[in-house]
Amino acid sequence: MELPIFNDNLKSSGTWTTELAREQANWRARHGDLPVGLGFVEGELVRLGEEAEGERLRAAAGLVSGWACEPVARFDQDRLLELNRVLRGLEPGAPLLRTGEPTLLSELHDPAPARLLPRLLDLAFDWFTTEGFAELHPVEQGTVVYLRLLDLSPFPEMLETTALLAAGFHTCRGGFPLLAINAGEVDSTRYRQALEAAFRMLTQPLVEYFADSLIHSMKQTMKQTNISDQEER
Repeated sequence: MELPIFNDNLKSSGTWTTELAREQANWRARHGDLPVGLGFVEGELVRLGEEAEGERLRAAAGLVSGWACEPVARFDQDRLLELNRVLRGLEPGAPLLRTGEPTLLSELHDPAPARLLPRLLDLAFDWFTTEGFAELHPVEQGTVVYLRLLDLSPFPEMLETTALLAAGFHTCRGGFPLLAINAGEVDSTRYRQALEAAFRMLTQPLVEYFADSLIHSMKQTMKQTNISDQEER
């Protein structure tokens, strides 16, 4: 079964993978086997205009980091729903999936009717267990998951934050931080342009954006760790 948004443009250029590996090696030289994903800093996650209470965001990020560190790490549809529930502060059993039309994220965004969401989510998570998906770099895996969830738009609230943390499961499982959308006008513009390209089936700009975001997160975490060490001395 072919993956959605998966074709020749989703091939590693080599540059970003090398830089990521170098920064990950720096982390491991400093922290040993401590997963870099646990170095997640709340301020690194921009909520894309969605207001998630700090406590809820920390709880959701903690869930993802914990799931990624399990001996047999998995992220299924039930965990996706749990993630959205926590971010929205809803009680267990509350309805989560949208029942109406979502907000379009692009002129090319064509989300499915609400009645088809359960079936399409099942298919999406089936795709995420294929050999082709497993062969992708963790950043590419996260990008595919992020785009597919945005494409389906299963939730009426906290959609982009849920999708970002769900995608971050795959980077965290690969020994990197959770994914983040970095703050700043220039960076935000680059992200939106990359997302627009992705909806045109050109996914490589978003892959490279997320790779740069991970490099930034690791460098920032290392810098903060060094500052803390110096203060303790």
